Amino acid sequence: MSSDRPELPAPLERINRQVVLRQRPDGMLTNDDVEVVEGEMPTLGDREILIRMVYIQMDAAVRSWLDEGEGYLPAVKIGEAVRSGGMGRVIESNHPDIAVGEWCGGGLPGWNSWAVADGDSPLVNAFPADHDALFQIAVISSPAATAYFGLTDLGEIKEGDSVLISAAAGSTGSVAVQVARNLGATVVGIAGSDDKCRWVESLGAEVCLNRHTDDLAARLKEIRPRGFDIYFDNVGGPILDLALRRLAIGARVVIIGAISMYNEKGRPPGPSNYLNLINKQAKMAGFQGLAYVDRYPEAWDQMWEWAAEGKMEYRTDMKYGLDSCVEQLNSLFTGANTGKALVQLCEDPGPGPY
Repeated sequence: MSSDRPELPAPLERINRQVVLRQRPDGMLTNDDVEVVEGEMPTLGDREILIRMVYIQMDAAVRSWLDEGEGYLPAVKIGEAVRSGGMGRVIESNHPDIAVGEWCGGGLPGWNSWAVADGDSPLVNAFPADHDALFQIAVISSPAATAYFGLTDLGEIKEGDSVLISAAAGSTGSVAVQVARNLGATVVGIAGSDDKCRWVESLGAEVCLNRHTDDLAARLKEIRPRGFDIYFDNVGGPILDLALRRLAIGARVVIIGAISMYNEKGRPPGPSNYLNLINKQAKMAGFQGLAYVDRYPEAWDQMWEWAAEGKMEYRTDMKYGLDSCVEQLNSLFTGANTGKALVQLCEDPGPGPY
């Protein structure tokens, strides 16, 4: 689909368009693997809310949920709408604490134009009608929790630490750069183009390396001869292996994703340099943001405080219409996106009344 903005459906048109899974993808998701259909309009139960989805967020985990196998969430079933997060306006509410017209985010409404959510779920969060929805979805939602708790709880970050962040121009990576900077660490980023690297450096990274053109092994050794105190890993694969060679004594490796391997067949290979964890008395741990859902407000409050101080920035990479969902998901793996990849489904219907 062209990057030019198409005409979007009327916001309050009561037709639930969905992108449903028709077959398991082999490699990257294709339009042959899914189908756009018109599903039934969802109906409300007690304490539920009806949301007109305005934005669908693209996260690398979406691709992993389309494969059969064991994971932290069950695989999307054939015939089901593709699972993902998003944000929209509350059009109807059967919940006493959530008003019509508020923004509602969180949960996993999927690739649907309309969604019903349980207003009591810890994954469902309503926000004032005049809220900055793009900041909320690009920074506050999953990126904030993953970056903040990944660095503070697992990474045990402290002032003066040296932090290496892969996929540093992505949604989570770019937030992690700023979290680390705001907590007094120095940051080296890795990204996929010179333009992305310039943006990462504008966010506060000391330097950002282009994974396509820089000799990463040589440059990482030159920049930090003593190694890095924290490696925040979004990608896995060869870059993880390189980072394991550049650990400081007592380093912490935080694994939050493996973008380089989600589309690969078979079991991914283990890193050949893992024995350096012994040599450097380092530790490596995986992180899953949903485990911290009860503490999300802690991260969100900090992000809003930093934003008020001018210490948090973001970019969105926007495509339009359900037909662009496949292309936008794949942009996470081709490196075509910068910042938070989103799909806008309709114009904002505003705060109501409807």
